[in-house]
Amino acid sequence: MLDKPFWRKIHRLVGLLLVGFVVFYGVTGLLLNHRQDFSYFQTRSKTVIPVQVQDQGLMLSFIDSYRQQINRDDSPKVIRIKDGGVIEFLYGSHGRTTYIIDPQAGTMTRVDKMDNQPWHWLNRLHKAYKTSGFWQVLTDGIGLLILFLTGTGLVILNYSRRDIVFLAGGAGLLILGLWLA
Repeated sequence: MLDKPFWRKIHRLVGLLLVGFVVFYGVTGLLLNHRQDFSYFQTRSKTVIPVQVQDQGLMLSFIDSYRQQINRDDSPKVIRIKDGGVIEFLYGSHGRTTYIIDPQAGTMTRVDKMDNQPWHWLNRLHKAYKTSGFWQVLTDGIGLLILFLTGTGLVILNYSRRDIVFLAGGAGLLILGLWLA
């Protein structure tokens, strides 16, 4: 059986190799936890362009004819027109129910999305706008602790030449991964 100093050495080298990923994970976790505060990391510019006023009756009758065939009274959240004239009516959040209409073929396909548990519940933990304030504070605290422990671990270690090579290798892997992403 291998002794404790060997495992400490392995733990240290792997930790140094992965320190960049741990810091990256902690920082991006904090940022994603507050993505609404950063306007979802998007800058929007709005330009209003005047267009010719059109009669909406034709469009509304088109939508109504398919709503009657779908047998729904509510309007879709999104209407998409795909290549080839295929029309999609999306109902609910992110198209939970989608009707795909192909007027040329005379077909309508209904697609219902259902959540796979427990995976959907786990994914929801990363969406701070759908979770409680307690969860957001808890995950922020854990992210800050990860960054604190990583930073203090880097400060208190005595580095050998091999440690610096592993630390630089980990930083290189992180930069390569970010570049490939």
